[in-house]
Amino acid sequence: MANALETIFPRQANNDYRGGTVAFYGFLLVIATHAFSAIVHYFTYDSGKVQIAGMIPFEGTPDPDAIIFAFGGNAGAWELIILMLYGLVLWRYRNLIPLMFVLVITIGLLRYGNGIMHPIGPEYFEHTPPARIAALPQLLFGVVMLLLAVRQSTRSPAHAA
Repeated sequence: MANALETIFPRQANNDYRGGTVAFYGFLLVIATHAFSAIVHYFTYDSGKVQIAGMIPFEGTPDPDAIIFAFGGNAGAWELIILMLYGLVLWRYRNLIPLMFVLVITIGLLRYGNGIMHPIGPEYFEHTPPARIAALPQLLFGVVMLLLAVRQSTRSPAHAA
């Protein structure tokens, strides 16, 4: 267990990744999907809420959709910040990849918590939003990739030295 914690929270950040190859490519997949999400949420006029998520547009004065889209854009800004962190880890600090999977898991759990505290039912959507469909697979993917990254890393003979 101590080796696993040392792998997730190394004393020094460096580019010496000792985790599994599958976990490394899994991290690239996380980056790609996160990039798509960040770009859509930040750069599209509706933050992807209507075009992709299928949110039913609302009517009113002032326009209630404007604030929904603005909050979606703010979420996209935070996603861009996380994406920059992922890019920095990929470029310079690869031994932090297991920690990034902890971040993926944490984000997934916080999204579930938000859904429990602020449930938005299907009556608000024309179809089930892709993010809702992908939530559990993404969370499970993060857990499996973390286990692969830590397991391979703690088995490495060079890591034990």
